[in-house]
Amino acid sequence: MPLGALALAAGLVILAIDWLLVLDAPGEQIRESVVSDVGGAALVVTGMVILGAVWLQRGDAGRFQREGIATEAVVKDLKLGFFGTDVTLAFADQSGAQHQVTLRGSNLALQPGFGPGTSLPIRYHPDNPRLLRFQDTLDTLAPRH
Repeated sequence: MPLGALALAAGLVILAIDWLLVLDAPGEQIRESVVSDVGGAALVVTGMVILGAVWLQRGDAGRFQREGIATEAVVKDLKLGFFGTDVTLAFADQSGAQHQVTLRGSNLALQPGFGPGTSLPIRYHPDNPRLLRFQDTLDTLAPRH
């Protein structure tokens, strides 16, 4: 079960149990109810945010699967950054124009054998080739039909 759905379900269960207890013995349970209500509400909001982010990612992946132009990119450079590895990719678009794009904070360098010279399948946006997505990520989020 995805993390967002799990957080949402847990939050809703906590809120339901909490309110059932309050209805059963209102005078004694109110103080404890406030603490668990805040926790339950936080889980519900967190779950909704995660599910929303996943929904947006899948929509973006679907658009790139339909509209993106498939090509191969070659890794030109890797630099270890604070939030991951900065990966510089080079590729040619449909017209033959060369593009070089640096992706900040990637985790691609964790793959065995990954380094300068590695070739990767990508899809780039036809109107702005600097916007690109990795084909394996697109296949995971929005498989091709």
